[in-house]
Amino acid sequence: MMDLRTVVAVIITLTIAYAGMGRTLPFDTSAPVPLVAGIMLFVGYLYAARTVVRLPFALVITIRRTRYAQREYGLVGIDRLREGYVRGFMDTRRWRVGPLALVDRLTVFAATFVATLPTVGSVLLTLVGLMGLALLLIVYLLRGIFGWLVEDELGSGRVKQSMNLPFIKM
Repeated sequence: MMDLRTVVAVIITLTIAYAGMGRTLPFDTSAPVPLVAGIMLFVGYLYAARTVVRLPFALVITIRRTRYAQREYGLVGIDRLREGYVRGFMDTRRWRVGPLALVDRLTVFAATFVATLPTVGSVLLTLVGLMGLALLLIVYLLRGIFGWLVEDELGSGRVKQSMNLPFIKM
């Protein structure tokens, strides 16, 4: 869901908000159980925020790709929609380069910064965090990985290559 660079950017943003601006951290650090629960809510919140920002872009790209598949390949019906969905909606590579990468990074920064706001941040973190965790579980149940619009690092090439067995088609 987040690569190491994103985690470092989130930690830097939290440090600036906490030490530089005097804001509180978006999770309780008084005991291990509330800390883990708070971090999980924060991860769900970031996942949901990134998904909400990526969704309009993905829908537009999917519509364009569906029209392209119909025009160039002559696909109709469900084949056209499948082509648009797979190549337009599910392709997360476009979020690593160019202007969409900048939008994604700004989303992570802004969402992390908003989570440190005193009253709005805690309510938003709880509500959106729970929705993000629910979305993670639904995506996991449907796809077997945690990635939908936000790429799942656990399902990246490193893990797939290490589990590549000749008798199992992956």
